[in-house]
Amino acid sequence: MQNAAHPIELNEFDTPSIWPWIIGSIALILLTVSVRSDLNHITRSISFQAHETAQSLGASNIEIEVDGRDIAMSGTLEAGVDRDALVQSVGALNGVRVVVDDMEEFDPSELARIELLGFKEGLESIDFSQVAFERGSASLTSDSRDALLQLVQVLRTYPQFRIRVAGHTDNTGRAEVNLRISRQRASSVADFLVDHNIKASQIIAQGYGATRPIADNSTEAGRTANRRIEISHVH
Repeated sequence: MQNAAHPIELNEFDTPSIWPWIIGSIALILLTVSVRSDLNHITRSISFQAHETAQSLGASNIEIEVDGRDIAMSGTLEAGVDRDALVQSVGALNGVRVVVDDMEEFDPSELARIELLGFKEGLESIDFSQVAFERGSASLTSDSRDALLQLVQVLRTYPQFRIRVAGHTDNTGRAEVNLRISRQRASSVADFLVDHNIKASQIIAQGYGATRPIADNSTEAGRTANRRIEISHVH
């Protein structure tokens, strides 16, 4: 008769332990945190260096985004900035892997065209028929204020442009008197603008008397239309 097999008894020191797994997991977590910290540090360092480089080369208005070791540059380059030199300098920074150039070049002529268009539209939006004077004088009526204040705002927005203030009358009375009154009225408008901090160099005031009618002076409606102030852009 065979003897029954005895069960194997493990010493307490031979029992499988979970501690190596715990220690390994902790080490992995610490390593991951360390790697992420290093990557964040590298990203911040690259971002700082890229912005400093752009500033030193005159590209202060562009946008710089850093994703790990990759850089994307967008926005508009100022006039005179060497695009190739900027991209090469940023690409040569320590740690940079890829530079994506999505920048647009500054176009002075296009900007000037847009600003001039905005200025002209601003003038056209004002109803200058509201600008009127007391009968027989160069004193502005109170109803003139709103239109002229709108003009003040346009001139402040576009200080690089000039206007011509032209005074006109109907043909009633002597020509020399009409010419004098038209000049005085143009000057009254110019004085209003200067009193509201518009530079005198932005304004040319001229009077034309009755020499440039836009309506028939034989009718009251025509004469009223001819007694006017015109504001135009000086080219």
